[in-house]
Amino acid sequence: MEYRFLSRIALISIFFVSHAATAEVVLTEEEQRYLQQKQQIKLCADPDWLPYEGIDENGDFIGIMSDFYSLWSEKIDTPIQLIQTSSWEQSLELAQAGQCDILSSAQDVPSRRAWMDVTNPYIFYPLAIATQPDHEFVVKFEQILERDFVAVEGYAATEMLRERYPEINITTVKTSREGLKMVETGNAYGFIDTVPTINYQMLRWGISHLKISGVLDLHYAMSVGISKSQPQLLGIFNKLITDTSELERQQVLNNWLSIDYRQPEDKRLFWQLFLAVLLVLVVLIYRYRQVHSHNRNLRDLNTQLEQISQHDHLTGLANRYALHQRFNVEIERVSQTQQRFSLIILDVDYFKTINDKFGHDIGDEVIKEFAVLLKSMVRESDLVGRWGGEEFMILCSQTSVYGAFQLAEQIRVGVESHVFTANQKITSSFGLSDYRQGETIGDTIKRADDALYRAKNNGRNQIVMADSD
Repeated sequence: MEYRFLSRIALISIFFVSHAATAEVVLTEEEQRYLQQKQQIKLCADPDWLPYEGIDENGDFIGIMSDFYSLWSEKIDTPIQLIQTSSWEQSLELAQAGQCDILSSAQDVPSRRAWMDVTNPYIFYPLAIATQPDHEFVVKFEQILERDFVAVEGYAATEMLRERYPEINITTVKTSREGLKMVETGNAYGFIDTVPTINYQMLRWGISHLKISGVLDLHYAMSVGISKSQPQLLGIFNKLITDTSELERQQVLNNWLSIDYRQPEDKRLFWQLFLAVLLVLVVLIYRYRQVHSHNRNLRDLNTQLEQISQHDHLTGLANRYALHQRFNVEIERVSQTQQRFSLIILDVDYFKTINDKFGHDIGDEVIKEFAVLLKSMVRESDLVGRWGGEEFMILCSQTSVYGAFQLAEQIRVGVESHVFTANQKITSSFGLSDYRQGETIGDTIKRADDALYRAKNNGRNQIVMADSD
């Protein structure tokens, strides 16, 4: 009876720390033979890119990515062995030399394609800029291109930025801490990485007075990097990514407990063993609650970060990143339904005069009032965003340019009749365009922007449709 009771205690402790059995992914016979012959998959990672991934003082793989690989290792019943490195650069070198089968998180960039393939992405994270707190929020990255930036050596962000902006001045450093310190001491304008990484590293190293000043329209599409020498792994990991459910993506607790014991020969040994198992149970319950609380806090933080990354800090409206996401949704809808959507670009007339006359604080209040007024006058299906400075954009879903014109006229009249904080008459100018299938969203925006300039050149407080005389 004592033995059975102890067995129950052990089983209870296992219950608290184990998760539901993970279904194996379906592999072909050829893929199964390959894994059986290979016996283990060698993985290289970034030792200092938390909260995504890292290597702790014990040489263990930690972070979000480690949870994915624990899950995937179980699904294919094959060990994934970490090859310990001291830097991301070293991990890239080992992967290029074929000493690593996979890179834990990789971006598809031209410089790596000769020796590495990538899977389908499994996480997306936009790039962001950390600056000193007195710098203004970055709306258009092009406006600050003459500044000095810093990023971690070997990261794909540097190559992506140089490809998009050939004139950019960006320096690379060994660690995130070194890059943040350069910004802190004024040796660089901004440090570029993802929002969660910047926040984690600032908290970790006590550099809390820097701020995230902008989110770029470039993002990491996190994939598994596959060595060209192991082409079979590309199909296997693509299947693993497809097979990973939303519930599994949210799991972070992957602990297994194995208790090996013999039937006690006397009561003293029994009670010693019983107390030991009970102590393990208490510790595991405590750890479970700690991890559960940490996960809840992490989810709340990610929600806050997502809010920050998609909304303008002054007005609360959608920012450029959120607008571009919505563009993609609307373009996909056009391809399926053939219904067009339209854009309205508008700005506050003579806004510089308001700033010069009343000061920037009043100018900010005018911008906020203008944003509230816009949001109150559009439909729920429309998206209002701050495009830059005193310039705003309205994305009118499933609306022709003539329908957008009617909305613009209502807003124009509403702005002209509204009493603003500055206590002076304020007007606005409008440029309109509709999306034409086959063109890029940049083309649609440019036509609306050109129309706005014509409205301003013609005397302001008016609406001009793209391509009109």
